[in-house]
Amino acid sequence: MKPELTDISYSTALTFELVTQYGFLTLGAPVFPSLRKESIYQTDINVKSVLLFFQYKLSEYIVGTASSLQDDWGVPYYRFLIHPKNKNKRHEVLLLLEDMNHLAYYVAPEFHTKSGLYESMMQKALLTHSTFWSPRQIGSLSQAERNTLSYKHDSHFGILEPGKRKIGGALEGEALLSEIKSKFEASSEVYDNERFVHLGDQMLENYLKVFHTPKEKRLISDIWKSRDHIDARDYLSLISILLYDCYVYIIAK
Repeated sequence: MKPELTDISYSTALTFELVTQYGFLTLGAPVFPSLRKESIYQTDINVKSVLLFFQYKLSEYIVGTASSLQDDWGVPYYRFLIHPKNKNKRHEVLLLLEDMNHLAYYVAPEFHTKSGLYESMMQKALLTHSTFWSPRQIGSLSQAERNTLSYKHDSHFGILEPGKRKIGGALEGEALLSEIKSKFEASSEVYDNERFVHLGDQMLENYLKVFHTPKEKRLISDIWKSRDHIDARDYLSLISILLYDCYVYIIAK
């Protein structure tokens, strides 16, 4: 069953809960109008923080007995497309982001209908009903085929296809918060304008390690030239959204 949702509806609803219930701040993630001011990170607060990069996915709800995992896992289960065929280099830039010691996740819901989204939102349970998948845990992808990840409610692993490889390390709800807490204890830092610009520059360099075409190089050059003319937060957010397909969140102590 195809998802009734859009990535905008899901990401906006989850962002609302992350901001209002868990104290997240954003750098460009979609928010409801009432949260516009209180949700934006201010670079003058001078406190240690942790960055998170979320790439949102929508999941199909698989119920048919002819499904590819019927004999291995049974039905029903959820499945999302990581990247289309021949587009899996996007996964590589997220791996490089994790190599820079940042938290990066594919984020997918445990519902597929509009009513499921609404009910989770009203119950303030969107975080609980969302799954977070580290690109590093998923590992390498097949470049010539479409790669999908299947998962079940309350399961701590998924199945990557093609190959039916078991993927551990799925996070839900409180487990994500625990991971953020551990990150704070290990390597939180102060993010000011200079730090944002430096991180943006590093992300541009990493992107060029994966994408080498003249068209991509021209785009990177144009973005880099804008760095002195736009807000440092906008610079980082632009790079994250346009090149990494991610929204940036910040947790500050």
